[in-house]
Amino acid sequence: MMSFSTQLIALFLSQMHLDPSEVMLWLRITARISGVLLAASFASLGLRQIWPSALTLYIGASRHRFTLLFALSHTLHLAAIVMLAILLPNQVFAKKNIPGLVLGAMGYVLIYYLAWRAFAARKKSDLPDKKMQTFGLYLLWLVFTLAFTSGVWKAGWVYAPFALVMWLALAVRIGARLATGGRERTSVAGV
Repeated sequence: MMSFSTQLIALFLSQMHLDPSEVMLWLRITARISGVLLAASFASLGLRQIWPSALTLYIGASRHRFTLLFALSHTLHLAAIVMLAILLPNQVFAKKNIPGLVLGAMGYVLIYYLAWRAFAARKKSDLPDKKMQTFGLYLLWLVFTLAFTSGVWKAGWVYAPFALVMWLALAVRIGARLATGGRERTSVAGV
């Protein structure tokens, strides 16, 4: 039996004439936008370090904005997951999907931690970057990169550009690290 609030939300969604295929499209769009924003945040300082120019200096200075935009985009992704759960509760909450839901929830905790740190850093620019931020960025990079790279086998023309962006972001970080000889770990590691 659904609660009153769940029934109200289901009624609202039915009045919007949403169907699961539209919500799935929204999930794909927000995931891809989030991936590009994550890649921008991930590679921003490396770009600034390897190719100093007005554009890359701006991108490096905007890394916290990219992190916040990534969190916003993935919050919209979360809203679509909730909509899908309301439209198809039996499929979303099937026993086989529980591990993915738990890992996804942990991923959102990490995303919001990075967003909180990015927001705090915008207010106080001398906040040191923490190892947890670097770990979080690499972990999220890995999740998105694996998703996009494995998607190449299903629909190469769709997923290949996104997988390439993610792999290039890693190449930029590694290139910046090699260019400095590992001396400036915190400047390339930060969110």
